[in-house]
Formats: sequence, structure tokens, C-alpha cells
Amino acid sequence: MDFSRLNSLKFDLGSANATLPSLPSTLLDALIPGYGIFSQVVFRLLGFDIGLLVSGCLVVIGLAKGGQYLYHRVYAIFASYFMSSVQIEDEDQLFRQVVEWIAEQNMTRVSRDLMAVTKWVSAYEDSDEEQNAKDEDVLDESGIFNYEKWASNIPPRYEPNFGSNRFWHAGRMFTFSRTKKEKPRSIWNSSDTQFLVIQCVGRSTEPIKELLNHIKRWTLTKEHKMTSVYRPAPKEERRDCAWDRQSCRPSRPMSTVALDQEQKAKIVMDINEYLHPASARWYAARGIPYRRGYLFHGPPGTGKTSLSFALAGIFGLDIYCISLMEIGLTESDLNKLFTTLPRRCIVLLEDIDSAGLRRTDDASEASSDGTPSEASSDGTPSEDGVKVDPLPKLPGAALRGPGIKSLISLSGLLNTIDGAASHEGRVLIMTTNHPEKLDPALIRPGRVDLQVQFTLATRAQSRDIFTRMYSSTSPSASPPPQPKPSRPSTPIAQPALSSTPEDEAFLELLTREPELDVVQAAQLGAMADEFASKIPAGRFSPAEIQGFLLTRKKEPRRALAEVEAWRDGEWRRTGEKGRV
Repeated sequence: MDFSRLNSLKFDLGSANATLPSLPSTLLDALIPGYGIFSQVVFRLLGFDIGLLVSGCLVVIGLAKGGQYLYHRVYAIFASYFMSSVQIEDEDQLFRQVVEWIAEQNMTRVSRDLMAVTKWVSAYEDSDEEQNAKDEDVLDESGIFNYEKWASNIPPRYEPNFGSNRFWHAGRMFTFSRTKKEKPRSIWNSSDTQFLVIQCVGRSTEPIKELLNHIKRWTLTKEHKMTSVYRPAPKEERRDCAWDRQSCRPSRPMSTVALDQEQKAKIVMDINEYLHPASARWYAARGIPYRRGYLFHGPPGTGKTSLSFALAGIFGLDIYCISLMEIGLTESDLNKLFTTLPRRCIVLLEDIDSAGLRRTDDASEASSDGTPSEASSDGTPSEDGVKVDPLPKLPGAALRGPGIKSLISLSGLLNTIDGAASHEGRVLIMTTNHPEKLDPALIRPGRVDLQVQFTLATRAQSRDIFTRMYSSTSPSASPPPQPKPSRPSTPIAQPALSSTPEDEAFLELLTREPELDVVQAAQLGAMADEFASKIPAGRFSPAEIQGFLLTRKKEPRRALAEVEAWRDGEWRRTGEKGRV
């Protein structure tokens, strides 16, 4: 480039270029230092007026910003007068349902602004085709299940990011906005609150309501035969969200509960009549609190919790599990947990006998024979006439059992269950292994309407457990298939096992295919009768029998041959008061 022409340039910094518009050049020179010299150099060398270009760009940017501002103002005015909206907070269960539904729509496939979320998938939620495809590629070179490899096959779920998106449903356009509001920092909870805002054109919210009803029906179809399990949220989050969804498991069939058929039918009929919408009006017309309580009592492993989950699956209810011995659970927390329950649900109070509920006679000193002394006269009477000690000044004051501490008194629990402000419409189920330890005030009629006793396994129950374990009439009852080792299509990390002769012999044992023990239906009935005859009635719990069969879930003949040795070993262990 010839720079000699620069010597002939003469700059007149005192006045603007005569060919340039004076006002834009003056403004640009004031805003951009050195602009005047740069514009004169470009004009002298190229004969091009750069001020026109800069001025044009500024005009375009100004028009764009002005148009954007005008659009938002017009849209805000239009939305205020001609659009309807519905807001959903993240504490509501509907928030999760809407986000899951939106994630399945075409909007997340074409949007350029998404949020990737790790998708937790249980084996129950996969379809048969998806599960079979995953099962084919989950083993390493040694035929050992590799969790990393299995988890890598699960893609993340993509959700709309914060901001606004549009989608179409049933021929109508909706606007979906996801925003986040920062909460004031506190010792209780420092997380932010999320909001969903769904808008549509029109002054009526009926289209949005129909959309939300569609989403709820879609969720019901998706989670068909699934039971959601809720437990109290962590202590630091309990002010904002009392319950936390822990899992969503398959509804347990009633046939898998080891209980007398007449008892199961009686419980189902009783709850069915109670949950009917007409029953609520019947209760209200007669001034009876609309509540129903049940007490399941019996030895451990007899199916008390299993029946609770089976009932939740039959009636399509979510189950809310509470343990009164949970660390930090106070009476105010328990009241909030009950007041935030949905209209219809099952509340499961587990092991109510181990809660150590405080009464007046618990604080008194025991007599010489170990029985509690009479209550003092300074207690506070409850609605049952039971004197109850006031709350202790320090948490975990004297309780029923030695070393057990609780922050909930008996009167506090009673007021929560059926006090003046107690929740109505729920099904309360209390479980206990020792009903004799329960206070009469807790299980009186009105609080516990039906008591169900669970016993150790009878011979009929032992037969049913054996038949259900080895029956192949349904896919859920058949034993899981044995995956065959196959060479992986993608390289994976070297297994932990080395290639020493000992390890090779060990791998040979692992990869050896087990012998299939196929039993016909008619033969299975005879084997079940023989198995039940070797199990004495009333000596073992259904859980113990099932645990024995699970270690032989593909070998019914082996289980039948070894049941007597297992039975005698359990008897000796029980006699020696051993645990293993």
C-alpha cells in the first residue's frame, strides 16, 4: 500500500468536514474520541463518507430498540385486556406434571433454548421394547452387570428453559413462561421459587383449564398402576414444602398380600364405601367428622405395610408415610404435614408403638414392680379426660421406653388426628407390632374404626407364596430372565477382575448358565401342597418364607428339597436367640 498519499493530507480539526452533515459528525466526535480524524482519513483516501454509514447504523439500532420496546408495551397492554393466564408454583404437584407434559411436546424438539435434566428411570417405567433393548447391552466383557454402561443408555430429559415459549394444542396457541423468583436468604431455606405462567388469547380461562385437565389425565394414563410415595421434606425445607415425593412404584396387587381373603374383602369394601363422594354428604348431614382410621397390628413381616400399598393402588391414591420418631419432627411440623395433605390420600403412621408418646404417668417414677405410678394432678386434661404433661423445655424429655426420645406428645397426636382443625377425607392407617403398648385413647372408636390382625403364615398362605413365586401365568410373576454375556459393541473400562488363573476360574463360575427348572401348572400345585405341609402354621412370617424362596427363585425343586433343613435351622436359631 502506498502511504505517500498520507503526506498530502491536511486535517482541519477546527471545523467539521464540509461534505459531512455537521450535526451527526459533531455528536459522533463527542461520543467517539478521534472520530473526526478517522472520518477525514477515510474520506480523503477512499472518497467515502463514513458518517453516513455510522449514522445509518445508529438509526437502524434506534428503530430496532424502539420497535422492541413498543412491541413489549403493546403486548403487555394486549395481554392485560385480551389474554387470560394461570400461574402455578413449584410447590404444587401440578407444576411437575405440566413440566413433564411440556417436555414430551414438539416444542422441546424445535426450541433453541432448552434445559437438560438428568432423567431418573426406574425399571418399572420402561416399556417392554425399551427394557429389552437396554438389557441387551448392560454386561461387560466378563458377563458382569455394569451400572455405568446401563446408565449411559438413558438420555437426559429436555425441558423448556426460563423464559417464554409458544406451543399449539387443540388448535389454539398457548404461551408458556417459566420464571424464577429469588427468596430472601434465611436459615430455613435459601432456594428460589419457580413459577409457570400459561396464557392464551381470550378473556376466559376455560381453554387453560381444559389444557390442565388434559395434562392431569395424561399424567394419570402415564402413571397408570403406579403409586406415588411421599415422606416429610427435610427440616430446612419444611416451611416451604411439607412433603417430598420419594418414589413412584408399581401398585402392589392385592393377591400378593398374605392375609385372609375375607379380611381383605372387608377392608376394601369399607374403604370403598367411605371414599364414595356421597359418603361425605352423608357424614356432613349427621354431623360426623369425615375421617376413617385403621389399625394394622401383628408380628413383623406379616404384610401390614404391603396391604397399605395395595390399598393405595386399588383406589388410585397417593400414600404419605410418617414416622413419629423422625429426627426433629415437632407437633407443629406434624400439624402442617396433615394440613397440607390432598383431599383424598392414605396416611401411613408406621410403628406407632415405638414413638414413645408422652403422658403424665410416663413422667412419674415407676413403682418397685416396674409399673408406672398414678398420674400427677398438674397435668393438662385432653378431650378424652387423659392428663397429659406439657411439652418439655428441652427436646427429648422422658418417654415411654428407655433411651427413646420424641418431641410429640399423645395429646398433640390426638389433636392432629381428630382435633377441631384436623384434616378430613383421608384414610389413616397405623401399624404396630405390639398393640398392647398402645394407649386406649389412641385406638378408641372414632380414631380407629377397624382393627386388622396380621398373624404368622398359615399353611394356606405358605402354599400361596410358593405358587406365586414359581407361577409363570403372568410376566410379573415369572422369574427374571438370565442375560447372556455378549461382547460389547463399544469399548468400556477394564473390569476389576484380573486375568489370573484364580480369577478366570471365578469368571467361569459366574458365566455358567444355570439349569432351567421348568414346572408344569398341575405339578406346581402338588409341590405347593407338599411345601406348605413342611411349614408349620403360625411359626414363620410371610416375609421369612418369601426370603427363603427368593434365594431359589428359579429352582422350585431345590426349594422343596431344602425347606426342612431351613426350617430346622430357623428353629435352632430362634431357640438360641441368635440373629444369623
